[in-house]
Amino acid sequence: MTMPKEENSAVAIPAAEVQTALELVLASSMFNNAPRMCRLLRFLVEKAIAGAIRDTNEYAIGIEVFDRDPSTYSAGEDPIVRVQVGRLREKLKTYYSTLGAGSDIEISIPIGSYMPVVQRINVANSDAKQRSMLAIHPFKCISHHGNGVPFTQGLDEELMHQLFKVFGNVIVPHSIVTARAADSGGWSLKNASSIGVNHLLEGSVQLDSERIRASIRLVDVSAGCIAWAEQFDRDVFSAIPQQEELASSICGALKHFFHG
Repeated sequence: MTMPKEENSAVAIPAAEVQTALELVLASSMFNNAPRMCRLLRFLVEKAIAGAIRDTNEYAIGIEVFDRDPSTYSAGEDPIVRVQVGRLREKLKTYYSTLGAGSDIEISIPIGSYMPVVQRINVANSDAKQRSMLAIHPFKCISHHGNGVPFTQGLDEELMHQLFKVFGNVIVPHSIVTARAADSGGWSLKNASSIGVNHLLEGSVQLDSERIRASIRLVDVSAGCIAWAEQFDRDVFSAIPQQEELASSICGALKHFFHG
């Protein structure tokens, strides 16, 4: 069984905790529609829990997980295990940077190995993840176009959905932030910072019959200044498809800002 990376700790993570962490990953939207990937991850982690290192060689995985015929299967000629473990490795990285960003236990598969590494995320990193929250302020519609308000509301909903898919549970609806801040005497950037919000996303939408402009700003809460701003112009108005495309573009720009 692999060891946690907590300082001054020499105790392996209990099997029950590892099993719980595994089930959380498998139940996530990133995995629950990928049965073969789930089967592979479950097989590898449960072998790790049992300490059955020899049972996680390429030949054994091909037979046990991918139902290859033992009499004809050749790992050298059939790359399915290498390919699928590589995909699983990347999928786990994506999961723990998005949906599983607040996890206490992390499962990974090192390059060059099929044996998972299970580690407890140290307290400092967990605290940092909890503090790295992004609050979403509802966009303002500053247009008199008849479809302006419903389009802006739809863009808000679509953006929230896409941001959650990329960044996971660090996304905080502005309504929750303001409700918590009200307990401290009213909304302010200082109050937002005190409850763990690092950045505030806000913006406005203008549109007419031919053009849409979304002006987006990211405010650094602790510094009280704009950290990033961009305008997104579109020529064709087509409601839901346009909301989806705009939200995707904004989300991609934010991902680039945060991750480079």
